Amino acid sequence: MKSNVGEQQIRFMTFNVKYDNAYEQDCENSWSRRAGMVASMIRYHQVDVVGTQEALSHQVADLERMLPEFGWIGAGRDNGADIGEFVAIFYRKDRVKPLEHGTFWLSETPEIPGKRGWDAACPRILTWVQFLDKLTGTKFIHFNTHLDHIGTVAMKQSAHMILNRLPELAGDDPVVVTGDFNCTESSEPYQILTTGQDGKAVLRDARYAAKNSHFGPSFTFHGYQLKHLIDCLYYNGPVFKGDNGEDLDSPIDYVFVNEHVDVFQYAILSDQVNGQFPSDHLPVVVDLSWH
Repeated sequence: MKSNVGEQQIRFMTFNVKYDNAYEQDCENSWSRRAGMVASMIRYHQVDVVGTQEALSHQVADLERMLPEFGWIGAGRDNGADIGEFVAIFYRKDRVKPLEHGTFWLSETPEIPGKRGWDAACPRILTWVQFLDKLTGTKFIHFNTHLDHIGTVAMKQSAHMILNRLPELAGDDPVVVTGDFNCTESSEPYQILTTGQDGKAVLRDARYAAKNSHFGPSFTFHGYQLKHLIDCLYYNGPVFKGDNGEDLDSPIDYVFVNEHVDVFQYAILSDQVNGQFPSDHLPVVVDLSWH
């Protein structure tokens, strides 16, 4: 709950809500069973801005219906309109106002919809919004993305592209970057984002920038392996493995910020209802302020 958050602070969440898989329509992890939990989690934790990943157009519509206090911005990755996964940004309409927005593809042709970049297995996109914080009068930029899970070249090039686009779109404004980056802290894409190009750091991982210590599990992906998840959460059991065989004992979902953002609290949330998790990823929540 957001009971003691400072009046000027703003709460962000990154949440891979898991796409509505046709093969899971009749199982416990179907979207029809999870949608209400996703919306309830966002509302219960009093989030102001949410970067979502993987939602298809009907999932976005479901969240819009269940969260009428939120607006949203995004585009489907396959055609730039309504087909394919979105990285939709939901925002509380009474707290922030969108000023400008756009979507580009993480590829060699970023303005052409549906293109896969480099060795990526899927088209990958980034949606950005310039917001006005109505409470403080501050303009800020929010980037939200989902990097490829297979293509190692694509992941590195996407990290470079994000850094290259920041000065152009954000200038000297505060920046928040959210997403499922499909990589751990030891990976090259993470190092590119946090070390910067030519050794000049641009982004900080909110987990380490937070003034208060991290709350919650050390990882964000669990893949509905419930027994394994319980072992990891409560018994320091073995870690999960990623698509490329890497240990997922650290997050693969991140919130990054630039030097104009202060981070007060950081949490990875393991909320569930009777053993059912809203997604195969755990959301990350941070409390921020501008300076």
